[in-house]
Order: sequence, then structure tokens, then C-alpha cells
Amino acid sequence: MKKALIILVAGMLALPALVKAQTGDQAIGLRFGGGIGYGSEISFQTPFKTDRAELDLGFGGRNDYSYWNLTALYQWVMPIESGFNWYLGVGPALGNWSHDDNNTTGVYLAAALNAGIEYNFSEAPLQVSVDTRPELSLVNPPNDPFGLGLSLALRYRF
Repeated sequence: MKKALIILVAGMLALPALVKAQTGDQAIGLRFGGGIGYGSEISFQTPFKTDRAELDLGFGGRNDYSYWNLTALYQWVMPIESGFNWYLGVGPALGNWSHDDNNTTGVYLAAALNAGIEYNFSEAPLQVSVDTRPELSLVNPPNDPFGLGLSLALRYRF
């Protein structure tokens, strides 16, 4: 399992070098909070026609619970004004959870929605966003089959 996770992380980090954008900017950074559980995610965005695709690899938990997840989102991006956008997204999430107190573990599949607002700085290649990503576990939910939270993301645009 650890070997597969290392390969997945390495592939995600190599993705920006392999994917060429058609229009707009790509971005990579960190997303903190939200989804099922508490933690952080490595976040990558790339243009997809007039919209974009986002791929997030997350890790987190608390004292008796840990998880990792991979979420792929298709996002519709709508400009508000110079540098500001709002966006809506949808996609699948796949993850693994583990409860230490009762020694249980499992793999889950969830449907994720995404809504947020972002600002792209013109002076620096930086993007800041605040969003929410409700997830509904469809297969093998970890605790509560519905997760909802607010997230802050900081990304480098290139």
C-alpha cells in the first residue's frame, strides 16, 4: 500500500511537467481543511478547454482516525472582475480510512461537489482561494457518509 501511495505522489508531482496547458495557467499548491476529516492536500489545477480540472491528494485525521484521499474535479470557472473568479465543480473521490480504536480500515468512494472563490494576483504568480467541497460517500463510508468543510488554498501559478 505504501509503495502505491509513493508512486501516486511522485506521479502527481511530475504531472505539471507532463501536461501542457492549452489556455490559461496551471497551478500547484496546498489546500488546508475541508472534505471528509481534517488535513491538507497537494492541489494541482490545469486548464481544460474553457474550464479546468483539479486533482487533490490529501492526508489527515485525528488521534484515533487517519485517512488519505484522491479527488478529481471538473470545475466551471466564472470571472467576477480582474483577478477574482468563482467556480463550481464536481467529481469522484477515492480514499482509505483507518480507525485505531477498533482496528478497522477500509477504502471508500465518494461523489464530491465544489464551490469557491479565488483571487489570482497580477504582481506575483500566486492564487488564494476559499471553497467548500461536500463529499457523499457512496461505498464504504469511514464514519459519517457526508463530509463538509471550508478550505483555504494557496497555489503557485505557472
